[in-house]
Amino acid sequence: MQRLTMWRRQFNWRMLLIRVIVNALALLITVGLTPIRFVDRSVRTWLLLAIFLGILNALVKPIIQFLTLRFIFATYGLVVALINAILLLLLEFFFPTRFAIDGVILWPLVGGAILGIVSAVLENLLGLTPPIVSEQYPELRQKIKDRQTGSLEAHITQTVVERASPVHPVGAATTSSSTVS
Repeated sequence: MQRLTMWRRQFNWRMLLIRVIVNALALLITVGLTPIRFVDRSVRTWLLLAIFLGILNALVKPIIQFLTLRFIFATYGLVVALINAILLLLLEFFFPTRFAIDGVILWPLVGGAILGIVSAVLENLLGLTPPIVSEQYPELRQKIKDRQTGSLEAHITQTVVERASPVHPVGAATTSSSTVS
């Protein structure tokens, strides 16, 4: 029960909502620029597909990226467009009455490239992806790290560090075990 309470406190609902919005906008832009289409053109379908795309991005995409890691480096990231194409094809497979892709190879690849670019741009604009900061700026790196871990964890870490190295003010009296008679 304590773990569930701790998880609920640490879970960031705003980040989840922003990720759903990013997936929804990326999917909408991809559909607008390619012959990939929503069969059922309702907002409910659009949001359902965006949520399911987010689930695929969270669960399936990391596994595929891990398995194709060597190819991602060898092709300078072009395999990521292929991975996004696979996600779009999975979306079509799970929702054939709501989502359709015209073509077998070309449009899923183009759609995957557009989906990846739009998602990356929106994630960077909305602050979902942390910036890369040089080691020359440790203060800035620490601020970003504190912001990512959350204020509660940052406070706990700061408290632990302060307790590990107590600071004695100058001129403070120290207690002695001997007593004066």
